[in-house]
Amino acid sequence: MLSPLPPDTSQNVIALALDNRMVYGFMVLAHAIQQTASTAPFLLVGFFSGQLSAANQSLVTRFLEWLEIEHQLVELTPHPLFTERRHLTITTFSKFVISDMVPSPHLWLDIDTIVRPGWDTIFDSIKSTPAGISLVVAEKLDSPHTRFEGFNAGVLGWTDKPRAQWIEQLGLLPEKRFSSEQFLFNNLYRDNVATVGSDYNFLASWHQQLSEHDPQIIHYSGPVKPWHLARRHVKAWQNINSTWQFWFDAELALNDRAEGSSLEQEIVKHRAIGLHSGRLHTGKGSLANWVMKLLAIAGPLGNPLVNMIKSRAS
Repeated sequence: MLSPLPPDTSQNVIALALDNRMVYGFMVLAHAIQQTASTAPFLLVGFFSGQLSAANQSLVTRFLEWLEIEHQLVELTPHPLFTERRHLTITTFSKFVISDMVPSPHLWLDIDTIVRPGWDTIFDSIKSTPAGISLVVAEKLDSPHTRFEGFNAGVLGWTDKPRAQWIEQLGLLPEKRFSSEQFLFNNLYRDNVATVGSDYNFLASWHQQLSEHDPQIIHYSGPVKPWHLARRHVKAWQNINSTWQFWFDAELALNDRAEGSSLEQEIVKHRAIGLHSGRLHTGKGSLANWVMKLLAIAGPLGNPLVNMIKSRAS
């Protein structure tokens, strides 16, 4: 069990995990959490041994102190069964490790999410679930862009009920399964969940239905993230995927606040690192990663490609 947890039980505990590639995304999300929370948050930040440098551990601590967010940074030990595939790293499995360490109610957020005012009302559901329910998840939309069964595991509300045993089940999965953690969560918990509306885990791929929703938590699932986009193309991207603007607005708020501060240069540095942090591969779904990489290095020469993507999106 993890100790110490926040002594103030009125605080909302949010668990996240990151590695060296995710530092900038974490900064934008943590600032958004601090700016929009209606109740004082406590951030539990996990990382696997060897995946977050000592310098970045120090930076995360200084950043959260600058934001005046109570927090705890926790080094985790990866299991030998944790594997990487395409854009997914072993960090995605940290949600299992942290949930076992923290038996009390808390919210897990993937780093590739952004929060908006009202997001933390999900804690009302987490703390008032029916007897026996271990997990609160968001409903999925009926959309041609919904390409998964069950629930998405990027936003998970953990109650105080027991956690399922997952290590044995992970060992039984095919080694090359693309998204083992997503499959496992649905396999272990599909009959033991309470649901909240899809606005608490609104996938960016549902952007064509955005006008019908007021999402509190937007999730940029998949291999490409907003921080991978060269910022010269932000305006054009509104016509390609309008949900990305929520993230860019949050980024702007962070950069405005950081201007002239002791952390400004670190934030600028990690913004550049984040731009080139996408994992390149040649398997299924790799084209988007290569397009982002091309736009990041092409400068104005990338404009015709973005215009072509925008035209197809229209």
